[in-house]
Amino acid sequence: MRDVVFEWYVPYFPDKRKMLIKAVMISAALVFFIDAVFFAAGMLIPSVILAVAGFFLFRSWKYEYEYVYVNGDFTISKIIRKAKRKDVYHTTRLDMEDFVRGRAGQTEGNRIKDFTSGRPNALVYTIKAKGEYVYIEPSEEFVDEMKKYYSSAGI
Repeated sequence: MRDVVFEWYVPYFPDKRKMLIKAVMISAALVFFIDAVFFAAGMLIPSVILAVAGFFLFRSWKYEYEYVYVNGDFTISKIIRKAKRKDVYHTTRLDMEDFVRGRAGQTEGNRIKDFTSGRPNALVYTIKAKGEYVYIEPSEEFVDEMKKYYSSAGI
């Protein structure tokens, strides 16, 4: 019997809004620290608070998605800081209603789950399963496998 196994990773890239938040927090902490050194020692407290909050916030943005497809079972796991794994989505090929290129279902008011990298020009496909629209960035082998079952996969 021929087993079909695909596994691939997609790292997450913060969007411009998150990068702006990171830059503002780092610069504010730096300004407060310099003020504490040269002018008022009381400014050290906001500097430390911003630095600690930024540290934990920026660590939460370091994750990637692992897609695993084994004989019709499709699982998406979120790997946080390359240490902690959490299964965030599971479906089977029999539960998949459609597999289309692009982001479908955005205007229909349906439940949408986004497991993509956040890159602006990434190739995104949509899986419609169990009344949900799931955005993924598939590998070429996975797309070829889905073409066997869904005619809209190759669009």
